[in-house]
Amino acid sequence: MDNNNNNNSENSDNNSYNIVYNNSDISGFVNNDDLPIPTINDELYNLPISPNESYSPEESFELVHNNNNNNKNNNNNNIITPISPISTNNSSTNISPRKPENNPAVPSNDRKINSITGVATPAISIVFGQVMNVFTYQELSKPDFDIYKEISKVTLNFVWIAIGMFVACYIEVSCWSIAGERQSVRCRKRYLKAILSQEIGWYDVTKSSELSTRIASDTQLFQEAIGEKVGNFLHFSSTFVSGFIIGLVNGWQLALVIISITPLIAAAGAFMTKMMTELTKRGQDAYAKAGSVAEEKIGSIRTVATFSGEERETTLYASNLSDALKIGRQKGLMNGLGIGLVFFVMFGSYSLAFWYGAKLITDKYYNPVSHRDWQGSDVLTVFFSVIMGAMALGQATPNLANFANGRGAAYKIFQVIDNHSKIDPFSKDGIEHSAEGDIEFRNVSFAYPSRPEVRIFNGFSLSIKKGQTVALVGDSGGGKSSVISLLERFYDPLDGEILMDAINIKDINVRCLRQNIGLVSQEPTLFGVSIADNIRYGCENASMEQIIEAAQTANAHDFISALPDGYNTQVGEKGVQMSGGQKQRIAIARALIKNPKILLLDEATSALDAENEHLVQQAIDKLMQGRTTIVIAHRLTTVQHADVIAVVRGGTIIEQGTHQELLSMNGVYTSLVHRQQNGEAEDRRRLKSRFKKKLSNGRPLSITDTASISSSISDSDNDSSSNDESATENNDEKKEKRKKKKLEKKKKKTKEKSVPMTRIFKMSQEEWPFFLLGVLGAMVNGAIMPVFSIIFSEILKVFNSTSMYHDAIRLCLWFLLLASCAGVANFVQISSFTYIGEVLTYHLRYFSFRSIIRQDIGWFDMPENATGILTANLATDATLVQGMSSQRLGLVIQNLVTIVVGLVIAFISGWKLTLVVLATVPIIAFAGKVEMEFMSGFSKEGKEAYAKSGQIATEAIGGIRTVASFNAEKKVYDKFKFALSEPIKIAKKKAITAGLIFGFTQSTMFLIWALGYWYGGKLVGEGEWKAPSSDIVDICVPPNYTYGVSRGRCIYIQNSIYGFGQMQRVFFAIVMSAMSMGNASAFAPDMAKAKTATNAIFKLIDKVSKIDPFKKTGHTLEDIKGDIEFRGIQFSYPSRPNKLIFNDFSLSIPAGKKVALVGDSGGGKSSVISLLERFYDPAVGEILLDGVPIKDMNLSWLRSNLGLVGQEPFLFSGTIKDNIKYGKPDATLDEVIEAAKAANAHTFIEELPNGYDTPLGDKYTQLSGGQKQRVAIARAIIRNPKILLLDEATSALDSKSETIVQEALDNVMKGRTSIVIAHRLTTIIDSDIIAVVKGGRVVEIGTHDQLLELNGVYTNLIARQL
Repeated sequence: MDNNNNNNSENSDNNSYNIVYNNSDISGFVNNDDLPIPTINDELYNLPISPNESYSPEESFELVHNNNNNNKNNNNNNIITPISPISTNNSSTNISPRKPENNPAVPSNDRKINSITGVATPAISIVFGQVMNVFTYQELSKPDFDIYKEISKVTLNFVWIAIGMFVACYIEVSCWSIAGERQSVRCRKRYLKAILSQEIGWYDVTKSSELSTRIASDTQLFQEAIGEKVGNFLHFSSTFVSGFIIGLVNGWQLALVIISITPLIAAAGAFMTKMMTELTKRGQDAYAKAGSVAEEKIGSIRTVATFSGEERETTLYASNLSDALKIGRQKGLMNGLGIGLVFFVMFGSYSLAFWYGAKLITDKYYNPVSHRDWQGSDVLTVFFSVIMGAMALGQATPNLANFANGRGAAYKIFQVIDNHSKIDPFSKDGIEHSAEGDIEFRNVSFAYPSRPEVRIFNGFSLSIKKGQTVALVGDSGGGKSSVISLLERFYDPLDGEILMDAINIKDINVRCLRQNIGLVSQEPTLFGVSIADNIRYGCENASMEQIIEAAQTANAHDFISALPDGYNTQVGEKGVQMSGGQKQRIAIARALIKNPKILLLDEATSALDAENEHLVQQAIDKLMQGRTTIVIAHRLTTVQHADVIAVVRGGTIIEQGTHQELLSMNGVYTSLVHRQQNGEAEDRRRLKSRFKKKLSNGRPLSITDTASISSSISDSDNDSSSNDESATENNDEKKEKRKKKKLEKKKKKTKEKSVPMTRIFKMSQEEWPFFLLGVLGAMVNGAIMPVFSIIFSEILKVFNSTSMYHDAIRLCLWFLLLASCAGVANFVQISSFTYIGEVLTYHLRYFSFRSIIRQDIGWFDMPENATGILTANLATDATLVQGMSSQRLGLVIQNLVTIVVGLVIAFISGWKLTLVVLATVPIIAFAGKVEMEFMSGFSKEGKEAYAKSGQIATEAIGGIRTVASFNAEKKVYDKFKFALSEPIKIAKKKAITAGLIFGFTQSTMFLIWALGYWYGGKLVGEGEWKAPSSDIVDICVPPNYTYGVSRGRCIYIQNSIYGFGQMQRVFFAIVMSAMSMGNASAFAPDMAKAKTATNAIFKLIDKVSKIDPFKKTGHTLEDIKGDIEFRGIQFSYPSRPNKLIFNDFSLSIPAGKKVALVGDSGGGKSSVISLLERFYDPAVGEILLDGVPIKDMNLSWLRSNLGLVGQEPFLFSGTIKDNIKYGKPDATLDEVIEAAKAANAHTFIEELPNGYDTPLGDKYTQLSGGQKQRVAIARAIIRNPKILLLDEATSALDSKSETIVQEALDNVMKGRTSIVIAHRLTTIIDSDIIAVVKGGRVVEIGTHDQLLELNGVYTNLIARQL
């Protein structure tokens, strides 16, 4: 900076000249060789000075600049004039002879200092002015002046600020944290309530799977934008404002010049905010699409696994992530450009400010605030306060990115919240009507919102009298289920009206309307709670006795009681732990307990076996008495006793009447009946004839025999249930064991090792060029402030310089260089680390999803791995880790460099003071460690609590029709609210702790400053720092010594002023380091969250799947014959390890044979298919395919040879063609059409406006049950499997479709090994082998005739269906 200083200081330690003053040892170092003329004798520097020495005005001189001879012979162009020894309170070179006065820029010690956190930082500039006042030559010239005493008084102000800072920081952090959490929770509540308020038609055109993802991810961004980040922004904004106010008060001319630059900063910030908001919105949309894929595919993992779709889904997920990655890169560039501009303008303003300040002094401009010409003290005070304000603006700016992200996320959230629902279940509007039961559809026209061009009803009319049972029959896709949807007000008709008791249902309160209606649908939805709680959805206040009564009526009590936890048994997500028949019976119990006036049954008993169907049908028949009932059934024998049968075709009723009346018409209904009768007659005749021949040694079966058989089978059931009941006597002991296991699991969790950050960096190793750039930018950024401290310490010298304007210009150029470096470094750092962060997010989400999708099905059965929890974690964990390891990593590097460079500067400038200040670092480190530990614990608890609420939301959105039907919106909302009460409790603990620790760390900084200035002043007073010889020679020139004192005092003053400058350099360097440490500690909450998220992600990524579809190893057979053998199988579901499904189960299936599995619901038939598909592995025993254990086979190859059609097929939200091709990804359109024709699906697909390109909509709600089943069958057929697995494959079809599809399946089964599960035995009597499964074993096996000869369980099953 100052060449003279630098040159002369090199040898300044060679000679020491001691002056005794006030019993203090004051040393001045001068090199004789470098001294200019006149030569100074050593004796002159050793004159004793009396403490009471006096001096006259004649001995005082002023150094006045000759501005006309700017830089020529500066040392010779000074006019020495005698002045008054006492002048203004700074060391400015422009000293005028005035009476002593107090500088208004420096307030008195007793001035109140604002303790609000934002104001505390610029308040330091006031205290700094007080400190600087101690070291002015006017004060130092006083004979009784004691530096130690004066500095001790001033540093007390730091203590008062520290106390105020502690209180303010505690209030700021705790209040904003709690406020952010509460607002986030409130937002989540309003968001879910708004979602639940929407009509079902809204779900048809909205990706509901995106909604649950947004609840997790968007609200997280929203929370960040309205929580402590707002507090930070206000904190720094108040620092900015108060800093500028102090600047204006002390010199408005200079302050206004600096303020004029702020529009440029604001423009840069506004540009960045606008771009970030738009890009964030687009990025969140892309992530929502990826989240939709995850939610849909994880929720239907069995279908994905069946068709070996894991790799395809991973690729699809990665494709959506790629879109988000591209947008993220753009965000990084815009963010870097914006913040780079802000810092360039900010440091550029310093250059302008300092140049203009120097000009004001040299041109002797009048400062109206201080009522005198501008002086160095004014410039310093204004400059220092404005610097702090501007720095705060720079610190406030990064929060704008959070606000932009929050705005982008909030846009989608409030788009839903502000959407007014046409059919709002929370609305209190409408008539509170208790239904009598009269229903009328009057000229109704209707089309689904997702397919407005396809009319479902056109002039549909139907009148139903109170207490009537009306059956709707007809082919699949005719509009039967749409009648129920309209009556439930899932949709409103386009034209016409629907009346209930002569009141338009639009005028009836939605909740009241649905309260009068009980619905049992074809595919019942159960929620991931206990059986009792699922039944309680029908009646929220139902007692346990009422629940048991409803279950008994629905014939569900026996199997429920046999479970280890009885009615407290968790059914699993979507009821996955229950068999199809068990789920249906629970759903019927749920409808029964509602005790509705109007009953809607949509294929309510289709999933039940013969006995249960008979018993449940009897219960339903009793329930229907006195109630208006609408029944949809494909099997016409179940509805022939209805009061009215309406034949629906093409959206209108073409025939209507009783069974006999319709038969007499000899129309469509008659043909439907004949078709069904003809289809079943032959099987029945064969069944009866064979049965009569074999039963009772050829004796025909009588009614008495049938009754006795039914009695015996029920007795055997009772025996088994009683055994089960005795087994449940030890339930309490089992519960205790389970509690112990849970505790053990918790202990294991606490012992989990933390994942090293190096694993995260390895994921980003391909981005090393960007990492190097980012690190370089961070290092340059880190060095900016320490370098700034050097430049700033030079300012003090400039104001004492004889060539002030010239030196000021030079410093301005340094500031411009600093501005350029800061701008470029910020751009490079932010854009590079953002790019790395986006790529890291891509990798983390990708590998997390890949790990999830590859897990065995048993893993998904566990409650902690429910779809909602997994998708919520996918959405949030990667973002948290990315945030901490990318941009924040850059900030950490930046802060570390600041600390290192600052400490190096500090040690060089004054090692003693540096060591004293550094001794306080362990206190800060301890506080930071405690904060990290607390935050880590709270973060983990909060994450788990939010995951629970996310699961509730996901389930409710996925089963919205069931939720709406049972008026369960409020129940779901209340559960969601209750689940969110836990995060609020955790947030309060977290906020209080964080506030205390943050207050402690921040106030500690001020206390350290107090210590540093106190000790620094003490060192200056003791002569620790010696002025360079050049300064001594320039100022202490005999015989007329500057400052109006003797030579010895002049040297003492100059050493003190120089020491003050060095102390400032030390302190500024340490302050920058301390601020960086403070900034690093401010990341503690984010670091804690990131640590928890990192552990969770890598635990998931490292999870080894027991049945891994991505493994390329394993045997493959060149030619599959199809021999299957189950050998000594013992098996229980992972989620219910105490409930054995199979115990020594053995079954041999010869190649090419059709094997039927029969028996009551819940006996384990579907588990046979699950084991063969390797959804699970048995605990004991093995399964062989052509003599090779399937465990040793390549999993993808094994499943590619299996074709499965389940009882409840799951279709995806793509087109019909995409869904069929899911069975064979490389299939041509001709193959798709051929498979559809075989499944009898081609005709209805062709009738759709877009044919095979028709999108099915979210949750495939655009197709009827029969249509869905046919598409699923086509998907299995196109696979051309070697082994066919049919689990009630045709149960959802009408008789016509069933006949055609059954013929197609029979053709497909020829020459293939087939396993068929069916409740209707007429469909399997021709099977090569029939195995009766009961109690986890094959109790009978043989052909139909052979089993009849045994006169055992199979015979009883046949008798039950005759």
